[in-house]
Amino acid sequence: MPRRERPAKTERSEHWLRVAVNELIERKFGWSTKDPITWLSPLKSDDYAEYYDEAFLERVGLSALKAPLAAFWPRSGPRWDGLGRTSTGRVLLVEAKAYIEEGVDYRSGAKAPDSVDLIRQSLAVSKKAFGVNEAAPWDAPFYQYANRLAHLHFLNSVQGNNAYLLFLYFADAPDVPEPCTVEQWEGAERLTRKCLGLGKEHPYSDRVATLIWSVSDMLAGKSE
Repeated sequence: MPRRERPAKTERSEHWLRVAVNELIERKFGWSTKDPITWLSPLKSDDYAEYYDEAFLERVGLSALKAPLAAFWPRSGPRWDGLGRTSTGRVLLVEAKAYIEEGVDYRSGAKAPDSVDLIRQSLAVSKKAFGVNEAAPWDAPFYQYANRLAHLHFLNSVQGNNAYLLFLYFADAPDVPEPCTVEQWEGAERLTRKCLGLGKEHPYSDRVATLIWSVSDMLAGKSE
């Protein structure tokens, strides 16, 4: 099963994701508190596992899609830092980072020509769906960000607009090589979106959100 167990004691973005609270995410998407998020990973009772490929679809209750994930993306796709589902069936995908350098990835790790071709085709289809210029470089250096967007498009195109994507950034994390301030994360996010050709408004604007959360505030019992 495409599932990776994680230790009970973790650090960096993986650790700080576990202490995130639902209300901040609900606020970002404008969801009602009457439609709470049930977290499906990472869970202590599940060895804090991360899910990917068909296993992440099974985890969020989407194993019976109209089109198979394998036709869109090769095996060993994104490892999701968090997965959730609301009581009305909204699916939440979470990508978490604790310092800026984690978000730079120059290319896919795929080696097989067929896999490389499929990734290129799916990125091109996704760019069109997001309404960005076809020349925008989604294969590098922000490949991780781009392939998460591509998976959001895939789910919404075959499942019916019930998937949402959160980029969760932790500022002032004490256990990373170079801690980032909130302002630094804001600048990095602006640069990433510009490089990917994403304007303030695009067809998935209401499906993608960014939350920058200061660990120092969190530890002090505060939230933005």
